[in-house]
Amino acid sequence: MLKCACAAWGFREYSLPEYFAAARKIGLDSVEVNLDEGQTNHLSPADSDDDLKQAAQQAADAGVRIVAIAGSNDFTVPDATARQKQVDRVKRQIDVCAALGAEVLRIFAGWASEKQVGDETFANVRQCLEDVALYAETNGVVVAVENHGGITNTGAQCARLLEGLPAAVGLNYDPANFRHCDEDPLAALMVTVDLVVYSHWKDVRLEKDEWEYCAMGAGVITWEPIVAELAASYAGYWAIEYEEPTDVERGTKASLQYLQQCAERYC
Repeated sequence: MLKCACAAWGFREYSLPEYFAAARKIGLDSVEVNLDEGQTNHLSPADSDDDLKQAAQQAADAGVRIVAIAGSNDFTVPDATARQKQVDRVKRQIDVCAALGAEVLRIFAGWASEKQVGDETFANVRQCLEDVALYAETNGVVVAVENHGGITNTGAQCARLLEGLPAAVGLNYDPANFRHCDEDPLAALMVTVDLVVYSHWKDVRLEKDEWEYCAMGAGVITWEPIVAELAASYAGYWAIEYEEPTDVERGTKASLQYLQQCAERYC
């Protein structure tokens, strides 16, 4: 049985009580929550302890549990002072996780384009990740770096970035993001499977020669070998991430059903 959860991005226009109620209605009692500056519907780093207690109570009232926080950051900035500010930003996000009892903090490596990434960039980002991993470990939180292009464009790049770092940091495996970057998601998984600590699940399809995210089973990805390979060794959360807010409940439910059917057939 997969540990399924509800990813937050598609529900960004929902208030937290609305989001929690929708996830529960879909059949998901584990949820991820957005955390970012300027966030009006979910959480902000500026939220007080009382704000966080209120969010936790809203989740409990809806019958769901906040298991992950979706943060934001950029460790690829070239200036050392700016990178330290990003490290401090992520440490605040870890504090929020700890206060809410969330097990996972999803972050990014950074937003430099693949052409801007060199050996120095890898070294800088690894140092930032090591710093936040040590802080996360003391707070009982796991940091999951999402593959999202740039320095995490391929499975090999993700392995280079994460291998040898403390156990409190790993990969948020997102097969559709790999496919969006023209990387075979199964090939990427084969070189990163031991690094996966969290995961996002959606599909991708071509619309007018442009990649567009969609519900699982409605795109181009062949899911059975991917699900079977990861399920053989991974015990973490499978967070459904349908990104289009206009029909997010329908798309999330369809993706959940498709993933569960895959698991029943091939795991």
